[in-house]
Amino acid sequence: MKKIIVFVLLVCLTLPVFARGSSEQEQGQVTLRFSWWGTDARHEATLAAIAAFERAYPNIKIEPEYGAQAGYNEKKTTEFASRTAPDIMQIETGAGPEYYRLGVLRNLSQLRSISFEKFDPGFLQRNGQFGSGSQWTIPTGVAGSAVIVNKTLADRLGIDFSRPYDWEQLITWGQQVRAADPTCYLLSVNTNDGTDFFVRAYARQLNGAAIIDDANKRLNMTEAQFTQCFDFIRRLYESGTAAPAAYKAPFGDQDQNDPNWIAGKYVASIGFTSRAAPLQAGNRNVQYMAGRLPLLANRRSDGWFNDCPQYMGIYAGTRYPEQAATFLNFFFNSEEAARLLGTVRTVPPTKMAQDIVTANGTLDRVTAEATTISLSYNGQSDGGYTTAGEVQAILRNAFEQVSYGSATPAVAARNVVTQLNDFLLRQ
Repeated sequence: MKKIIVFVLLVCLTLPVFARGSSEQEQGQVTLRFSWWGTDARHEATLAAIAAFERAYPNIKIEPEYGAQAGYNEKKTTEFASRTAPDIMQIETGAGPEYYRLGVLRNLSQLRSISFEKFDPGFLQRNGQFGSGSQWTIPTGVAGSAVIVNKTLADRLGIDFSRPYDWEQLITWGQQVRAADPTCYLLSVNTNDGTDFFVRAYARQLNGAAIIDDANKRLNMTEAQFTQCFDFIRRLYESGTAAPAAYKAPFGDQDQNDPNWIAGKYVASIGFTSRAAPLQAGNRNVQYMAGRLPLLANRRSDGWFNDCPQYMGIYAGTRYPEQAATFLNFFFNSEEAARLLGTVRTVPPTKMAQDIVTANGTLDRVTAEATTISLSYNGQSDGGYTTAGEVQAILRNAFEQVSYGSATPAVAARNVVTQLNDFLLRQ
């Protein structure tokens, strides 16, 4: 990873400085590659928005590149190193600060073809400026962590996610579910979301801060605290509160494709507000609600926060920055795109788009509930070194080992501290 990052940095330093677009570029036919990940619904809506853009701007063709999220960030790292990255790209929020540091993003504030007037300035400052005062990426929506509850099953089993509760309550409820029906589980959890939910959020509550202190390049978490965190994860799986990790693995973050979710065998799925709609589509025979999020009694902060589900950005090496900016301007600022995109990237980031999806009924009740709940907590974003690709891989590997039972919490904690300190020495 160190060699890749160093190579990417060298490449970025040698990237030519492109003008805002020559007369030939602005008037002639150009083709832009645009990559993203998501569900089939997101793909279909995004393709429809691309078609609408091409009708409005026939001189600009958009080549779509889309698929699942698994391996997406790793692919981008390779593309940056080989200078083959797409002109426009959806970006994982955790990778945004890393891309900014690597210099592979175009400064959007310097492009004349995009306007940010419809965005809340404070929201933009917190999402996509990375402390620079310039806009390097655009937040695709308003989102946060979420617990999406099968209310029909929860009510039958006497479980109430609408009231405040602590982390231990999850295990108590999990045992209650297994005692009532051994074919059911309290939680549907996948490795990626589980790491964000049970490691990063838990850490923010313990210390009121991110796992890594970016300014001083040191850990905010002790080995003992990591052990405490991983021991809770161990008990989630050993108690049967969470469905077995090996069973969940094939479904990735697409819980709505899990036959047990479709059959109504989970009380809740943990993830993000953007998952509310596809989860409901997975089984329309039950009622759903958004649940509250767990809190430590002695927390330093609530830990939970609301920001954005992804970013959109322009590659620093694009030949056509102004045309790419024209596309993003249409994507985020046109009413036509707002109607076509709906809530496929959760609640839209501008009031204009939010008013449209509310008026036409696209914004469903559960997504709106989940967003409101996530906005009610006082946690701060941990974007930075904590969400860098290598750090996320370290944390996810530890989560996976503990959830599979292949490493004890103490061993996982020791390994994580060693690996994170090694990462920081190389920064």
